[in-house]
Amino acid sequence: MSEGKGQENRTTAQDSSTPPATTPPATTAASSPAASPPPASSAASSGAPPAGSGTTSSPPPSTTSGTGTGGGTGGGGGSSGGGSSYGNNPPDVLLKVPELHVGRIELDVDNLRAEINLAAEVANLVSINAGVQVGITKVNITIADVDAELELVIRLGNLVDIVNRTLASLDLNPLLINLLNDVTDLVDSVVGAVDGLLGSIVQGNSKLNFLIDNLGNIVQEVVGDAGGIVSSIVGNYLSNMTFTGVAKELGNGLTQKTYKYDALGSLVNIVFNTLGQVVQAVVVGKDNTGGGGGGTTSTTTAATAAPTSAAPAPTSTSG
Repeated sequence: MSEGKGQENRTTAQDSSTPPATTPPATTAASSPAASPPPASSAASSGAPPAGSGTTSSPPPSTTSGTGTGGGTGGGGGSSGGGSSYGNNPPDVLLKVPELHVGRIELDVDNLRAEINLAAEVANLVSINAGVQVGITKVNITIADVDAELELVIRLGNLVDIVNRTLASLDLNPLLINLLNDVTDLVDSVVGAVDGLLGSIVQGNSKLNFLIDNLGNIVQEVVGDAGGIVSSIVGNYLSNMTFTGVAKELGNGLTQKTYKYDALGSLVNIVFNTLGQVVQAVVVGKDNTGGGGGGTTSTTTAATAAPTSAAPAPTSTSG
């Protein structure tokens, strides 16, 4: 009985020792769940690099996009540079033939005429005339293989600006038209005097201007209604003028003498060289010696009368 109990006790001890034998697998199973987190952490760590790589790789596309935009801007700059090849002040008329290839041309022209006219006038202030006239009688031309690229640019902006500015000035100051007409008449008179205008006579609808040229010839200009001028020589200083006796040495062998044109009462200074040739003739004004002579005569008479009236004074004093 005791041995049987002892065996039971050993068996029980062995049976009781069996659970410890099964404990390692439980421990292993427990350790295996503990080992599972590393894959999770590994997965998390492996997920972090893609996120980081995504964040790192996203700037390059944006940078590449920025580079593309810059390239487009550069291309635009190149286009603008090509457009500004004419400079800041492009010509009014520009003809360019960048490419020319001659093939075959046959041309027969008997009579070809082309007329292009451009006229702009504003109140006798601005007058612009531009025209092209082409005339061909007969032309036979044969040219082989012709290929040309032609660029023709015509700008009339300057002409338009001139006309527009003139019209704007007249719009703001309408009196300029009459004022400029008066100034034109005055300038014509001054120029006529400088050119040697002796005087003018109006006959009906015509005006006669008498001038003296630099050779001493008297020139008659007939101005008609239409503004046409007919000039002719009607005399000279020797036969139609009177020397006043006034002469002046100018130096360098030049002598100035004053002549009077009795027909119009004009005084003319004529300059001669040492050979007696006329160098210059200039109208200096009108003859006013008559008035001066009258004044001198009256002064002389008054001076003569003064002693006569003063003579009785001593007689009355002696009485």
